[in-house]
Amino acid sequence: MEDERKKLIETIKQMFDKDSDRNIFQRYIEYIRFPFFKNFEENLKVNFTFPITFIVGQNGSGKSSLLHALYGAPRGKSVSEFWYTTDLDPIKDLANNRNCLIYAFKTEITKTQVEVLKQRSGTKKGKDYWEPAEPKIKYKMSKLPSNINIREASKDRWNPIDKKVFLMDFRYSLSAYDKYFYFGSKPNTEKIKSKQDLIRKFAPKLRNAFDNNEKISYYSRKVYDIKELSSNEIKEIEKILGKQYVETKFLEHNFYDRNKGFAIRYKTKNTTYSEAYAGSGETAIVKLVIDLLNAKNYSLVLLDEPETSLHPLAQKRLINFILEQVKKKKLQVIISTHSPDIIEDMPKEAIKIFYENPVSGKVNIIENVHPENAFVHIGRTISDKKVIIVEDVLAKMIIEKVIIENGDSELFEVRFFPGGVGQMKQDEMTVLSKMDDNNHFIIFDGDQKADKIKIEELPDVEKTIEILEEKIKSITKGKNEKEGQNIKFAVDGGKDGGNEEQEIDLMLKYIKYHHDNVFFLPRDIPEEIIWDNDILEEEIKEQIYTESNYKEKIRLLAKWEFDSDTNEDINAIHKKLIKNWIKKKNDDYNEILQIITRIKDKEHK
Repeated sequence: MEDERKKLIETIKQMFDKDSDRNIFQRYIEYIRFPFFKNFEENLKVNFTFPITFIVGQNGSGKSSLLHALYGAPRGKSVSEFWYTTDLDPIKDLANNRNCLIYAFKTEITKTQVEVLKQRSGTKKGKDYWEPAEPKIKYKMSKLPSNINIREASKDRWNPIDKKVFLMDFRYSLSAYDKYFYFGSKPNTEKIKSKQDLIRKFAPKLRNAFDNNEKISYYSRKVYDIKELSSNEIKEIEKILGKQYVETKFLEHNFYDRNKGFAIRYKTKNTTYSEAYAGSGETAIVKLVIDLLNAKNYSLVLLDEPETSLHPLAQKRLINFILEQVKKKKLQVIISTHSPDIIEDMPKEAIKIFYENPVSGKVNIIENVHPENAFVHIGRTISDKKVIIVEDVLAKMIIEKVIIENGDSELFEVRFFPGGVGQMKQDEMTVLSKMDDNNHFIIFDGDQKADKIKIEELPDVEKTIEILEEKIKSITKGKNEKEGQNIKFAVDGGKDGGNEEQEIDLMLKYIKYHHDNVFFLPRDIPEEIIWDNDILEEEIKEQIYTESNYKEKIRLLAKWEFDSDTNEDINAIHKKLIKNWIKKKNDDYNEILQIITRIKDKEHK
């Protein structure tokens, strides 16, 4: 797989050679710059020096904003489809500096590099109307020459680039079922009292549509296009997901809430199921593969975190598929990502880092970053420090204070994982255990505490996929959860692919990593660790003392002290409580210190 990726990259490099006269990549956006746009640094510029570009950065660093700007660049498209003013989130334009973007491309006829300015107009057409504008000297743009080709320009400005655009994120890949079941309104009629009732009502009609390729209608609701995936489409989906299908069908309908959405039916050798019982990653890949295989040449493809719900091996296969489509269709692809597997082996000119400037608070960019250096910005570095990963910001604050108090700040780095405990168990632990990593440790909240298993004590008869699955569920089951997590491992071919030995090995490594490198805080949540009733003043003591929820206790205390309970106020209370807790050095403090000492004493590998 790695060799395949490297060959594709080298081929695309040769195709994209700017010194060549072949001009293979037509209608290509060469850069985009922002004189004044959202929270970007003024005049921020992003160069697209490779046909596939990866935007890496923390949450809230502007990655999606860049994709939305690019979506609004071509002819007929507008940024306002994603960014528009409301009383809650007003857009502030300065009198002489409207929000705008400028992008460059080479014209098809005269092969001239030109710049197009699109700006928020604020005219009678609507305050969210974005329109092409004549070049502005203050933005260092050039006036149009007198001998322009009339097919390339209109009066005093260049024509916007004519390019088909796809913007794909998790919302784009939500099926009609997912949109309705998770976000739709609950019905309340005499016969239909739940979402499940409505889904059951229309299931026979969808089944008939799939079975008979029939565009069924029911009053104002109907089935639109029905498509059986081609052998090539199925082959690409199978290659990415490591599964095998006998048949896959795709249709559009508006049965659930009158809004058009899609449904998918999968057939394997053993079963038939719809997108309602498929994994979200499986559904997303089907939609993405269909659209890319049917995309027109030179299209602009914008992918917002396509790794969501995909295991690392599927992520790598997906990128290889995209590279293949770039090669075949001369696509321009921009991807925002948090995944090291997505950017693995990519050339440095393909990787950009978005980050918030700590001085100005505005978004800036670092270009031409090697994949291994990009890991610094997404939380995966290799250093002499031992890395402790925690569930939330407060846990990070507590552990850091204990480390500082004991003079060990040079030995540790504490990181907060924003994806949630479930994603930590699936993504972080599978990757770190596979690497046999002894430099990264996880400290979960106490409500995730589970018995540990020594693999040395497991008899060989218990080292089967079925038994190990149950053991992994037992160690990933939190106190308030009915059952443990079904962890997926990246194995070529899966269970049906004859690769059980590899899967068993990964499962055993996971159990070992949990035993050796995973720890738990002494209380269910960090708020409970630092809470101290003794700090309460008499006026507020009774009200807070009777509250059983520790997060709520802290919120009430913030409300009392600051007359508000913003995140900033709550954070100030956290700091006050931690300072008080550190002084007392109670049993919880000593237990956390013991965990840190155990981690410190473990040898690097």
